Amino acid sequence: MTPPTVNAYYNPLENNINFPAGILQPPFYSAKTDRGVNFGGAGAVIGHELTHGFDDQGRQFDARGNLKDWWTEADGKAFVERAQCFVDEYSQFTAVDEVKVNGKLTLGENVADNGGLRLSLMAYLAASAGDANTIDGFTPEQRMFLGWGQVWCENRRPEALRLMAQTNPHSPAATASTASSRTCPSSRKPSHANPTQRWSGRTPAGFGEGVNWVIG
Repeated sequence: MTPPTVNAYYNPLENNINFPAGILQPPFYSAKTDRGVNFGGAGAVIGHELTHGFDDQGRQFDARGNLKDWWTEADGKAFVERAQCFVDEYSQFTAVDEVKVNGKLTLGENVADNGGLRLSLMAYLAASAGDANTIDGFTPEQRMFLGWGQVWCENRRPEALRLMAQTNPHSPAATASTASSRTCPSSRKPSHANPTQRWSGRTPAGFGEGVNWVIG
């Protein structure tokens, strides 16, 4: 990736995560905006890439980048069982018309999304202990989820969504931003995870619209 590329990725062969300068700007990050929004944007992306090291593919590589099963049998079995929950949940979402999201194809990205958002929320709550200030009526936690919803704003043609659902390992933005995984005990989000649905297009302070962002 080049420095201005708006993307990020995890490389299992080198066991590292990479963030070009292009993604460390609005709507993912801005030093001038609310910290909660930044945790929902750049923070969740960082957590996303970290989680890729433990998704259905990344977990197959060891710390040296070798294709090696380093998990215990019990942990491996537990992962497969819990990961099936994501497959089942996302397979219920409609990408466009009658076309459903392919829960198996998108498993790695869905695990990374949920894991990354959870890690970012944990970090944000730890860093903001005692902060109960509201902005525009939104609590700190709600502002974080608004930041998460903002980075997924995009416009796609129906035919593009149809092709994406059939071939792309990323879930369409609408499902990526609102999936709550309420049935997955390993990834439950707080009940206030839905302010993105209340937002009605308002932009958190200092941010413009994000169109067609893709997180690796």
